[in-house]
Amino acid sequence: MLKSGIFLALGAASLLTACSGNEALDPAALCHVGVYQTASGSIIDLAPVAGADLRWRALDGQVGRIASGEDGLWSGTTGWTDQPNLARFDLGECGTTSLTIEGLDGYNGVAERIALDIIDTEFESDGLTLAGRLVLPQGTEPVPIAVWVHGSERDSARDWAYAQRMMPAQGVGIFVYDKRGTGASEGDYSQDFAALAGDAAMALQRARDLAGPRAGRVGLFGGSQGGWVAPLAATMSDAEFVMVSFGMMVAPTDEDASEVQLELRAAGYDDEVLDRARQITDVTGRLMASGFTEGQAEFVRLKRQWGNEDWFGEIEGEYSGHMLRAGVTGFKFVYLNFIDAGTSWGHDSIAVMSQVEVPVLWVLAGQDREAPPDATRDILHTLIAEGRAIELVEFANTDHGILEFVETETGRESTRYAAGYFRLLGDWARDGRLEGPYGEALLAGPPVQQP
Repeated sequence: MLKSGIFLALGAASLLTACSGNEALDPAALCHVGVYQTASGSIIDLAPVAGADLRWRALDGQVGRIASGEDGLWSGTTGWTDQPNLARFDLGECGTTSLTIEGLDGYNGVAERIALDIIDTEFESDGLTLAGRLVLPQGTEPVPIAVWVHGSERDSARDWAYAQRMMPAQGVGIFVYDKRGTGASEGDYSQDFAALAGDAAMALQRARDLAGPRAGRVGLFGGSQGGWVAPLAATMSDAEFVMVSFGMMVAPTDEDASEVQLELRAAGYDDEVLDRARQITDVTGRLMASGFTEGQAEFVRLKRQWGNEDWFGEIEGEYSGHMLRAGVTGFKFVYLNFIDAGTSWGHDSIAVMSQVEVPVLWVLAGQDREAPPDATRDILHTLIAEGRAIELVEFANTDHGILEFVETETGRESTRYAAGYFRLLGDWARDGRLEGPYGEALLAGPPVQQP
């Protein structure tokens, strides 16, 4: 959630830098980007991948990466793995509005591109001009509109957000925009949640104004880090709903602490070690949240006490491992001079949610290593018991992104999205209710209306 936008190790020195995005895209692949529907009604999206490849996503959750072959057909791999996929696509020449699929259960045959109403626009926020795009299903009737609040990535949402096609294909309008400092938007990249929430609130107003009479209920849809930003934006705007996927109801410092616990437990360490690690992340969290003004003496003491033990060297998390290896002074220098994006390390999600008065859908990944779900699940259950209008859904056997995976010698490899996930998002955004079942989704809160 934060790591992808902040921390990468640079060699043995464990120095830190920020990642970059917006790799060049091949026009010969871009011309095929779009969402398509088969004669049987099955929906499949083609999205860009850096370079000349494409990524297809089927509404049922199947996904793969394809490249053009010598025979003119496109084929490739399953999910984000290197495993071959039997699906083959005849995309035709640029400018064609149909494609032919074979080898993909439920999607074989000719699929026609779904025509969408697309308006590129700009809007002002905090003295900056941000680039946005409104995408609506074709027609004249009002439709719900979700404003996409994406995560910590630095890439252009207008280039990369597949939701701008997958949601309208299900009858839901969507507004995507390049965050400040990304894509065609002005400003510096930021992880200041208040600033980002202000931008999202202005995006929502722009979406409502641009849609005019076609605007039904308009709300916010945040993924990953967007799960901190979207609820805050709801308190700054007239949003009528909030959707969050694989987000957290704890502070970013708690994300680091949870990751450390998961990592050490997976390595086989016992509760005594986990308790010691928790003491360490409490201190590293205080240092981050206070701007390095609190906790330095305690940090030195704990490092001196346990620094030679095996488990100590295995601590990673979002930032704790880097801080332990570099020391507070070294870490602080690199962080403040090369990395700091104003991250709201002490963000209070519970206080924010107490101010959100509109319906909320929250989707958890039960095996999420990047945004561990246990504390978030407990908090949301408590809020639901208090009568908050929250629909909580969990896909138990998925990782960040609601992605199913296989364990390999080198770690997890994502194979597909959970069955029912895309349809669940579309149903709730469109109708304000769930009518399941949605694959293996587990639901809490108001009962699901069965068909």
